[in-house]
Amino acid sequence: MGFLKKIIAYLSFLLFIAGCAPTIIKLESFQEDNSYSQYGKSSLREFYCNKTIGPSLIEKWESSINGGFSNSSVIVYDSAVFVNDLSGRLYCFSLVNGKKLGQLKYKGSITVTPIIHKTILIFALVNNNENITTLYYYDIKIGKEVSSVDIDGRVTTEMLKINDGIILISEAGHIHKYDFSGKLIWDFQAKSIIHSSPASNNKLVVFGNDDGEIICLDAENGKLIYQRKVGKSFFCGAVISGNEIFIGNDDSKLYSLDLSSGNVNWSYLTGAKIRMEAIATETEVLIGNLSGEFYKFSKLDGKQIWKT
Repeated sequence: MGFLKKIIAYLSFLLFIAGCAPTIIKLESFQEDNSYSQYGKSSLREFYCNKTIGPSLIEKWESSINGGFSNSSVIVYDSAVFVNDLSGRLYCFSLVNGKKLGQLKYKGSITVTPIIHKTILIFALVNNNENITTLYYYDIKIGKEVSSVDIDGRVTTEMLKINDGIILISEAGHIHKYDFSGKLIWDFQAKSIIHSSPASNNKLVVFGNDDGEIICLDAENGKLIYQRKVGKSFFCGAVISGNEIFIGNDDSKLYSLDLSSGNVNWSYLTGAKIRMEAIATETEVLIGNLSGEFYKFSKLDGKQIWKT
């Protein structure tokens, strides 16, 4: 019995040591030049890259983390990769070999992709058992949290980085714009539930809501430009290409909308709910639905080119 107690005590000690592992990310010699600083690369949400990939994919490295993933993505800062998980952790790995360079650990869930601006890592932590999200600003050069802001509601849609700040939306329909130090610039109450991630051309901010409306705000001051009923609920994020918005909804439709007015240019009925963002090239649009169908359309008129 005494031996068993010693084993239990030893295991408890190991768990305690693991729980007390340092929570720090500090990178002193990294450059911002080669950065993929937010979900979708830019505020337009660019999910297309005009590059040729060889016939086979070869794994370069693999690393493991503590918690599960949401539908967020990694961000890249020079040769460092950052990724969040649902157990409140944010990890930094080497892009070259997958070695863990550091981690941050909080109580709650980080459900959306972090943003990086110069040396400031910005991430939203949904607090456990509370309808509050804390927005953290962490300086990766000095390895220290420099600011934090509490926001009413859960932030579960992707944050947006534009030229002069970041924009985030709570499920309850509160839209906030903060500068890169954590100071509030403006906020807007949409008076509707929102599960659609925003996009911006640095002048206008657009997103859908659960009422099937497209909402457009002035990015500088947060004033409403238009709020137009289009169809059923939008759980799909918006994508901007030129003067067009591409977005799918729970009525299985992909829409091309005029960015200036919100008017529908064309729509296509795919037959199943759409939750993924569209992929826009110069001449075509691609999107998938929850039936596992993937489409390619003409950007000009919405005609189907192929389906697989």
